[in-house]
Amino acid sequence: MSRRTAFYKFALNSLYYSGAHRALKGRFGGVGALLTLHHVQPDRPEDGFSPNRILAITPEFLDQTIRQIVALGYDIVSLSEMRRRLREQDFRRPFVSFTLDDGYADNYTHAFPVFRKHDIPFAIYLCTGLMDGSVDQWWRILEGIVRQEKQIEVELDGTNRVFTAKTTREKWRTFDAIYWALRRMPLALQLSTMQALRERYAGDRDVARFTAPVLTWDMVARMDDSGLLTLGAHTANHYALGKLSADEARGEMARSSALIEQRTGKKPEHFAYPYGDALSAAQREFEIAAELGFLTAVSTRKGVLFPEHAEHLHALPRISLNGDYQQARNVELFLGGLPFALFHGFRKLDVN
Repeated sequence: MSRRTAFYKFALNSLYYSGAHRALKGRFGGVGALLTLHHVQPDRPEDGFSPNRILAITPEFLDQTIRQIVALGYDIVSLSEMRRRLREQDFRRPFVSFTLDDGYADNYTHAFPVFRKHDIPFAIYLCTGLMDGSVDQWWRILEGIVRQEKQIEVELDGTNRVFTAKTTREKWRTFDAIYWALRRMPLALQLSTMQALRERYAGDRDVARFTAPVLTWDMVARMDDSGLLTLGAHTANHYALGKLSADEARGEMARSSALIEQRTGKKPEHFAYPYGDALSAAQREFEIAAELGFLTAVSTRKGVLFPEHAEHLHALPRISLNGDYQQARNVELFLGGLPFALFHGFRKLDVN
């Protein structure tokens, strides 16, 4: 566990046990929430270094969370129903929508059976390049490289850096330093830097071992046949759209939508911005999503939904079901909205 995660856990526990989230839920809980998932898979042995663990929850936790949300009085609704309630200001009952990003095979093998068991809707935003293998899961490849190497040499910001990665603590520091440097780089430099790391430290067999299996179109079709799945688009190449020109960003969004429609016969009406933070998706991207005809678009800016989000349907916040925080108390705390109110300085909207 990183020091940052340990601090956040302490802060969240302190906030939960203060009881403030319950007392202030009417003020900060909003009218509903969009939940973000990536992987749903059985728990794996913990070796102390697993930076991408945040992207995975267990099927048991998903099942528990669904039961908890229903017990708390929320409706679990599709994205289309979420949009209707916002537009029509229908807030008789609070609501939650489940969304999964990228399109991993475990969405079919482990998440789908849970959703089908409870007969509730869910959405998957498909990155078509990940599905056809043309796009690297570079965040997982980087973890694999750091895990297996004791020393890593890489050029960052024009400087040749040598990282020692012998101990668990050193591996965390190395991963964080390289990961965030890559995230900040212009796209072309990010791609070339990651390619250099791949060529130096990971062969094709390693890359296959480091990456997660992805959905097939047959899996998508089987889930779609259930009537529970909403298909959304998530670009062709999983690039941070804020790093692209307007035409490039529009092309990324349109190509993924067109391919999904070609393979499924259904044009996606909903979109998720890759990475989804303020540097990856802002007003320009929100406007492009609307221009392309998407009915809603979601970010990873953190927060619950308020009535005012009806005017910002292409800049919707979400709450991550994070693998490091798989406790019922955190679900209740997040749905209450107080952590996000504190983070945003008590502003309801973060749409700029």
